[in-house]
Amino acid sequence: MSCSYRHPQHRYRNYLLVTVLILLGLPACRSGGPVVTSVISPTVALTLTQPTPVEVAVATFTPAPSSAQVILIALPGSDIAKTAALQATLSELAEQDGVSFETATDLDRLLLTPDTRLVVAVPPDPGIADLAAANPQVQFLAEGFPDAQVTSNLSIIGAGGERPDQQGFLAGYLAAVITQDWRVGTISQTDSPAGKAASNGFANGVIFFCGLCRPAYPPFIQYPVFVDFPPGGDPQVVVDALVGNAVKTAYVPPGVVDVALLEALAQAGIQLIGNGEPPPQIANQWVASIGMDEMGSVRQIWPRLLAGEGGLNLSMPLSLGERNAALFSPGRQRLVDRVLTDLLAGYVDSGVDPQTGDMR
Repeated sequence: MSCSYRHPQHRYRNYLLVTVLILLGLPACRSGGPVVTSVISPTVALTLTQPTPVEVAVATFTPAPSSAQVILIALPGSDIAKTAALQATLSELAEQDGVSFETATDLDRLLLTPDTRLVVAVPPDPGIADLAAANPQVQFLAEGFPDAQVTSNLSIIGAGGERPDQQGFLAGYLAAVITQDWRVGTISQTDSPAGKAASNGFANGVIFFCGLCRPAYPPFIQYPVFVDFPPGGDPQVVVDALVGNAVKTAYVPPGVVDVALLEALAQAGIQLIGNGEPPPQIANQWVASIGMDEMGSVRQIWPRLLAGEGGLNLSMPLSLGERNAALFSPGRQRLVDRVLTDLLAGYVDSGVDPQTGDMR
């Protein structure tokens, strides 16, 4: 029989090993970390309210009216229609630029102050050259003074005067363009260079378009027809002469101002070319108006004069207004406008001496 013996040291070693293992296992029995208590706070709903906009008054700046002044000198005897047109144009331009405007009809009451910026004058001559020389700080504009001379503060529009030869030429061309068989005529006043220039210019304008202008059917008359109308003449005599020569379109130059004559011509069925605004009762027979574009020249030169620029010299170009589309079609208008442009540019000449009215 065999017996095994273990040394007490082995037993102690085993006790020690078990004890160490027990001690190492105790921490694992504890919780893995500190206990955390969660506290849930009540939810607070926030409402955002947009602030009410506050209106802030913003100061606006309104410029004070300018003290600058523009004066139109129109002495007794001045052309009423021309003066009225100038008053309307200058008043409009002055209002746009914030300057005051007035018309002077008496030189004794004319007062030029340091605020006077521009003085415009129409015939009769108020002594515009002397006024300009005595007031060098003011700009002056002479409208339609043939003998005026440009100076540092005196500007001129239409120093050469009107061109009745060019007006007549354009009227003759227009009449021939719109009239069948070129049956056209003009009312003439050959007792003055202007009247003669208008008649001869009209004849050259007609010929410029139609050459010999021979009608294709009776009456076989050499056109254009000229009928003299002296001041105080009988309008019916003129009407009978034009109607008797089968004239369909007639030119009434600026020197012939007779409403009764115009009405009689319109009632006879004659188409009219004239100057200015036609009377309402004959508007249906009015083809167009030919005149000098004075107001266009004033508008063109106005800003330069207000800026203090002087010594300007502008001619008065022809204008073609009051166009009646029922009698003057757009195609024919373009044709006449082309000749007007060439006439003003000097490519086409009226063939008339504007000083004497005679053919060149």
